Amino acid sequence: MAAVLDNPRTPEPSPQSGQAPSTLAHVDTSQVAAAAAVAQPLPADTGGTGLKPIERLTSDSRIARIIPQSDSRTVLKYSSRFIRDFLRSDYNFCAAKVTVARNGKLLALDAAFRATDEWLTKAIAWIEKRNARTFPRPHEEIELVITHPLAGRLVRCLTQYDRLSGRAMEAVFAQKLQPEERETLLANAEKRIRHIAHVCVPDNDQYDFDGSRREE
Repeated sequence: MAAVLDNPRTPEPSPQSGQAPSTLAHVDTSQVAAAAAVAQPLPADTGGTGLKPIERLTSDSRIARIIPQSDSRTVLKYSSRFIRDFLRSDYNFCAAKVTVARNGKLLALDAAFRATDEWLTKAIAWIEKRNARTFPRPHEEIELVITHPLAGRLVRCLTQYDRLSGRAMEAVFAQKLQPEERETLLANAEKRIRHIAHVCVPDNDQYDFDGSRREE
């Protein structure tokens, strides 16, 4: 579990613990709203998640100027605030940058995506061992342009994060995970996805042929 929570001092929560978490203050409020929506009907014009609708994605002019390597589209379903904010602020930027990436930068991006995907896969497997009861959660939908295979890998990472967030919330509600443990888990997941965006920023000439970043 240390590999998942990035904190070797954090003990693994006991599924047999009969004590309720002391507080749910750290649980994502958008996820709590989603859980409450299962029991309470919501207006037809909302997704039920409590998240503010995305009016437009930033960097749309940037992505419109590139020549995509693929011109497919996908519908992403999400229910977490982190995904909503990342989509609005970073998705188009990252999709445009990975499409024009070449040589060493492609290697650096591939390594970042692979490490993030592997970590999220292990984290999901770890949280699902809690065997918490699942329940339907309202979600939002957005159509995304897949300009490059790496953009498709980014969508996969975002989908994995949303699953991890939801399953961790269910584990908290089942008293099989403490709220602060969920917060740490998601913080580490967010750090890895943001690292991908960080690798996207420098231009191609800022990376050596082996994928390492050149010193400034």
